[in-house]
Amino acid sequence: MRHQLALLGVAAAIAFAAPAHADTSGAAQVDAEDTAVADSGFLNLLKAAGITYTDPGQAVAAGRAVCGLVDRGESGLEVIVDLKTDNPGFSTDGAAQFAAIAAREYCPQQLVKKQ
Repeated sequence: MRHQLALLGVAAAIAFAAPAHADTSGAAQVDAEDTAVADSGFLNLLKAAGITYTDPGQAVAAGRAVCGLVDRGESGLEVIVDLKTDNPGFSTDGAAQFAAIAAREYCPQQLVKKQ
């Protein structure tokens, strides 16, 4: 039951997230150092959560893809289903944790509820 509540919480946070808008001014561009820090932080958070992966580059790409899916209008539950489909080793709880970590690290603005 506790895992189901956590899953619903993650799905709701992503589902109620405000859509991101691109900043075309160039001011929001992330430099290579910031990207490396974000990627390293993401991989460390996965490790701390007990989520394993064989290829760090693929894990990072999948984490960044979570933000893209939400940007395109997928609900939190749809993101979780996509993660499970693309990664059959994921449990529902694991996919929900992965999505939450990815959103926290790569697109925290999507975790803010719509006004």
